[in-house]
Amino acid sequence: MTTEPPAVRLANATFSYRAGEPVIDIAEFAVSRGESLFLEGPSGSGKSTLLGLVGGILTPGEGTVEVLGESLGELGAAARDRFRADHIGFVFQMFNLLPYLSMVDNVVLPCRFSSARAEAAIESAGSPREEALRLLGRLGFASEALRERRVTELSIGQQQRVAVARALIGRPALVIADEPTSALDANTRLRFVDLLVDECTAAGSTVIFVSHDAALAPSFDHNVSIEAINRAPMEADDAG
Repeated sequence: MTTEPPAVRLANATFSYRAGEPVIDIAEFAVSRGESLFLEGPSGSGKSTLLGLVGGILTPGEGTVEVLGESLGELGAAARDRFRADHIGFVFQMFNLLPYLSMVDNVVLPCRFSSARAEAAIESAGSPREEALRLLGRLGFASEALRERRVTELSIGQQQRVAVARALIGRPALVIADEPTSALDANTRLRFVDLLVDECTAAGSTVIFVSHDAALAPSFDHNVSIEAINRAPMEADDAG
């Protein structure tokens, strides 16, 4: 019987932005398929850099970073872009929404770059647009008029929820969330996190959720401090 590889595995992985001390130095780290992981740590501990490695945006200087059994460091830039489009949903700190598109069109966008995610959305709801509407409805956007607004007309908290719906569409195997509750008020954070985890569980997606808000940790299967796995010294000027 063949054992399925973990969703994410790092082995002796290092990364430096410049010559000298690495920002990431991880001997061994793995996340099981379907697991929801809460990753915590202070600013400068390398959290965002680790997400960049797992997402294939960065490549390790040494060691291996495997996602869904694929060694990302062995792929060329174009192949990493394709892999990321097909298999990984991102929720960025700065949202990265397209200001000239409506809420719905922003959510559908990953399906325009990935036929695999488009097919998954069609299987789930009949079309990528219908799946976008379903996700937005679950995230509290019931008004049709609101859903057709450009994202520049939305509040910061609303934009954050649109970014989450975009990450979830097409049931990506891995969802990476970098401080996704930073723009939400305290009353909606736990509800929001539970919804995110529920949607990923239903899709069988693995979740890596980064936050400094330890109150959110109980919503996840496991809680890991990056300081416990990263041997590199903390850099005050690192992105996180």
